[in-house]
Amino acid sequence: MFALRTRTFASAPAAYRATATTTRTFGTSRALAAGKESALHQEGRAEEAEREKQEQLKEQREGKGHWKDELASDSESIVKADRNDMKNTKATISELQKEAAKQAEKEKKEGKQ
Repeated sequence: MFALRTRTFASAPAAYRATATTTRTFGTSRALAAGKESALHQEGRAEEAEREKQEQLKEQREGKGHWKDELASDSESIVKADRNDMKNTKATISELQKEAAKQAEKEKKEGKQ
């Protein structure tokens, strides 16, 4: 009986043959090392991210690795701040104030308000 089915299947026209269904295997994709979502379309962002990444790798090899906000996404930075993992020193606070003032000045020049 098996031989009869095999012979019938082999001699059947291609349209009548059973087609094998393929299942999709687990796929992977390349992670984009873009960093901040707010800085995705800035000129030179790729070079800046690569430079920061290479510097971080060098520091890790020397045993001096630490958190680099420049390489983190906006959401990663927010989570880190929410967990209070950031340095809450007066120097950090004044640095943030200067950065906020600089950003406000930049937006003012661009006409955003």
